[in-house]
Amino acid sequence: MSSGRCAMAAEYQIYDHWRDVPKDKWPWPNFTPFEMRCRGTDRLIVVPAFMDRLQGLRTLLGKPLLVSSAYRDPSYNAKVSSTGRMGPHTTGRAIDLLVYGERAYHVAGSAYAAGFTGIGLRQEGAFNHRFIHLDDLDTVLNAHRPTVWTYT
Repeated sequence: MSSGRCAMAAEYQIYDHWRDVPKDKWPWPNFTPFEMRCRGTDRLIVVPAFMDRLQGLRTLLGKPLLVSSAYRDPSYNAKVSSTGRMGPHTTGRAIDLLVYGERAYHVAGSAYAAGFTGIGLRQEGAFNHRFIHLDDLDTVLNAHRPTVWTYT
């Protein structure tokens, strides 16, 4: 494990494998390191401020949130996202949640109220591919925040 400050001056911890996270260093009861790990490498960056915001959203909604994707190692992100090696997921401050319909509406509104600054919606196609992207970044790729967008 290593720790430091990222470009946005947030405290973070880096784990080479999600199983390396000490149980006493994971205070978010509704999420697991396994859910938040990079699906391609099993690495994990933990940004406590982001996780606190996410846990607050979960508490506000009072229902489980299904994680589709959270942290992504830059090399893995380049394979699965048009944002390449520098996308929001590579910061440890972004997550995609599987949600659709009326619940997506409630999650998006609650996410804004909870302080998320990036909200992306994909609500077309198969139900198991509909999601909401959330992040709390100040600026990404020269985009002003807060902002909402849709995926096509």
